Amino acid sequence: MERSLAIYTREPVMHEFFQNTLTRQKLQQLFVNTALGNFVGYIAGSLVTLVSTYHSVERRALKNLFGVLPRKKVVVHLLPEWAEWLLALLVGFLVMEFVRYVINRRKYLVFFKAAAKIRVSRTEPTAQAAPTPPAGGEAGGEAPPAA
Repeated sequence: MERSLAIYTREPVMHEFFQNTLTRQKLQQLFVNTALGNFVGYIAGSLVTLVSTYHSVERRALKNLFGVLPRKKVVVHLLPEWAEWLLALLVGFLVMEFVRYVINRRKYLVFFKAAAKIRVSRTEPTAQAAPTPPAGGEAGGEAPPAA
């Protein structure tokens, strides 16, 4: 019984959590990164559609009175419409995820560099060890004692 009362009488923990983690700067970075990824993904998908189609002038036929009426520009699809749409969606998604990966990688690289600096400073010895003698013998230039 005491345990359940402690849950309800305790101060709001989730409010503090959201207040500390969802700051204005973090939300702004989230929105900018998401918008940038979505925009670049949209551009990549649009380029797939642009590459897989081309414009052509219609041929002479009865509907343009064998060239008497002006010819119309016709869009020619190299792929079926569903395949073009699916390819554009897939390429756009992959590019969007790549942008998100690059942004997060850059953010974590800064974190890892800071952690490496801390690790190096902790592993450096505080007291200096005795210097090692040179490979040729003693430091004074004398020959090593004979056995």
